[in-house]
Amino acid sequence: MSRRSMWTGWPRTALVMMSAAVALLSAATPAAAAVPKPERVHSETMTLGGTTMTASFSDWPLRATRSLDFTFEPAGGIEGRRGTLRAVSPGGAVTALGMASRLAGEKEMTLVRHPRDYGVWGLDAVALPEEGMWRFEFTLHGPEGASTGTLALPVGPRPGPPILLSWTAGLLPWIIAGFWLTYRWIRSRPARRRIASAWSG
Repeated sequence: MSRRSMWTGWPRTALVMMSAAVALLSAATPAAAAVPKPERVHSETMTLGGTTMTASFSDWPLRATRSLDFTFEPAGGIEGRRGTLRAVSPGGAVTALGMASRLAGEKEMTLVRHPRDYGVWGLDAVALPEEGMWRFEFTLHGPEGASTGTLALPVGPRPGPPILLSWTAGLLPWIIAGFWLTYRWIRSRPARRRIASAWSG
């Protein structure tokens, strides 16, 4: 093949490669955009004045420290409505849920659209940190006026072994390594002294 024909073939090859890359990206974009909605394995319906709201959970029964998705959907949908949530722990403390609420120091959370389901309000990957009976206190503002309601949520013990046992199991290799290094350092002390004496002598 001559040098001329080799160089004249490059634009066509580059065009084919670019077309293939664009086709691959176009095929991958819908798959990436199709983020699944939060799973709903259990739902509870509560009364708020003259209306109702359904709370759904991606995991049930609830366990302390285990992350899950919450969704909240008032009858008639969320359009034209706004709501707030106060999460009260078993000890009676108002607790901020989610990283954004904790960083903002919010105790009463404004309900926002779930990031994977814009048709409902929700909390994404949130864990209740304490075992016991939690209370979710809702305030809803809509065409029918302001209404309030409370949802009691039983939360079981955290999954897995007790936290002290988990910490012990995680730190045990480091503790053993520390003892072994200390032992080796003590055993090597006479040798270090002999070397120091030889250098000073």
